[in-house]
Amino acid sequence: MAVGIIAGTRMRVENQKTFVIVTTWDLPEAYVLARYLCGRGQRVAILNSRGRPLLHRMRVLRRLWKNRGSLYVLDHILARLFYSYYVPSEIVPFPELDSRTIGEIRKACICFDCDDLHDAEAVQFVANLAPDYLLIAGAPVIRPMLYGLAREGTLNRHLGLAPTYRGSNCPIWALAGGDFQSVGYTIHLVSERVDGGGIVRQAPIPMRRDVSLAEYLAEVQVEGSNGFISVLSDILEGVPLRPKAQQGAGMHFPPAGLSAVRRAYRNYNRERQQQAANAREA
Repeated sequence: MAVGIIAGTRMRVENQKTFVIVTTWDLPEAYVLARYLCGRGQRVAILNSRGRPLLHRMRVLRRLWKNRGSLYVLDHILARLFYSYYVPSEIVPFPELDSRTIGEIRKACICFDCDDLHDAEAVQFVANLAPDYLLIAGAPVIRPMLYGLAREGTLNRHLGLAPTYRGSNCPIWALAGGDFQSVGYTIHLVSERVDGGGIVRQAPIPMRRDVSLAEYLAEVQVEGSNGFISVLSDILEGVPLRPKAQQGAGMHFPPAGLSAVRRAYRNYNRERQQQAANAREA
C-alpha cells in the first residue's frame, strides 16, 4: 500500500475506532500496524519511547545481577556486543519500512515521543485520546496505569508460544533448547502477568532448511505481525475476539545471553543440515 494513499484515508468512517500503538525507538513493527489501520480509515496514535534512560537501564542490570548473578549479567552484556555476528543486522524483517517511509506514516497519525512510557505526560496523552485499543509493538512491560486506559483491551504481539515460552527472546531460547516445534507467535490480551493474558491468536512458525538463522528470525517477526493484523481485521469486521485463558504457568525467560545465542545458532544450523540430508535421502 502506498504511503501517499494512507495520508488520504484519515476521513471518519462508520464505526471508526481509536488505536494507540505503543513502541520504542520507532520500531518498524509498530508502523506495520499503523499503516494497516490508517489504510482502513481508523484513528491511529503512536506513543513512542525514545529509549530507556541510563538510570533505568542501570536499575535493570542491578535487578538481573541480584536475581541471576554476575555471570548471567556478563553473558547478557556479551550478547549485546556479539549478537550481530550470529544474527547479522543487515537482515531485517520489514526492509520496506525505512526511516522515510516511517516518517510518512507518522504524518497520518497522532504522535507523542517520550523518555518514559509511564510518565505523567505520556499517560495523559493516551487518556486524552480515550482509545478503544492499545496495541503493544516492541515495548517493555506495560503497567496497569497505561494499559488500563484502553476501553476494549490492550493487545500484544509476543514472539513465543505462551505460556510455555514467556518473556524475552523466546525464539532464541526455544532453539537453544532444541525445541524446534515451539518457535512462533502469540497475540494476547495484556494483563498484570507478563505475556500471561488471554490468547487471541497463536501459531508456530516451522523452521526452514533454505534460510539462515537471521532470515528465519525475521520471518517469525513478519508472521507475528501478519497474525496481529489478522486480529485487527477481525476487530474492524466486528468479529468477537474470544480470548482463551492460558493453561499452565510455563516459564518466563530473561533476555538471552551470548551462551544461549550461540546454542541457538549451532542447533539451528545442525537441524538445517539434518533436514537437508533427510531430503536428499527421500
